Amino acid sequence: MYIIENEAHDKISEHKNLSKVKRPDGGWSTNVKVGDPIHDEDGGVYFIQRVLEPVVGEGPRNLGWGPLEYVDGSWQRENRIGPALPPPQDPVPGDDLYNHRDLRKRDYDKNIPMGDQADAILKWATSIRMKQSAVADAVDGLTIEQLPDVVTPAAVEGDPDVVTPGAIQLTADSLNGLKSALDPVFDLPSDLDGVIGQWTSVKAKFPKPEE
Repeated sequence: MYIIENEAHDKISEHKNLSKVKRPDGGWSTNVKVGDPIHDEDGGVYFIQRVLEPVVGEGPRNLGWGPLEYVDGSWQRENRIGPALPPPQDPVPGDDLYNHRDLRKRDYDKNIPMGDQADAILKWATSIRMKQSAVADAVDGLTIEQLPDVVTPAAVEGDPDVVTPGAIQLTADSLNGLKSALDPVFDLPSDLDGVIGQWTSVKAKFPKPEE
């Protein structure tokens, strides 16, 4: 930005560039330079000065320009900046602007591309399908055993002892076989675990409003 001033340092006009400058008498001067005198047809003498724009403050927020002033031999206007405003508070259930779907979409980790999410789910589903036969074999292989009867002495002498039939239960080997077959089903791969963890966190942060 440039200023045309008179010899008393009064501002006459402002200009964005110096390729073509309109003088106070209405005429035009071209390709003028900072500091060069401009003479108009009425005998007036004027000067072109560059406006200094010192940055005042710190931060990313633009606070606008200060007033244009002649200070210490130069024209200046402050470029004022300041700290960023604090982020607005998220709406909560019950607020007019609360939309849990939009808020969940906004907060969900965009660093996990949708293709990677689908790939993680597909890999897990394929793994489960491959484990179906192992689970089925483990179920077919379940065996039971009869535990010994439990004999409780009679409370009254002369009465017969109380015999409780032994429980019927699955054998330890068959239970361990079923557990080994089921464990991989519930063991989520790390990439899918991350996807589910992110989504669970977002759902907890922005719950669905009660009907």
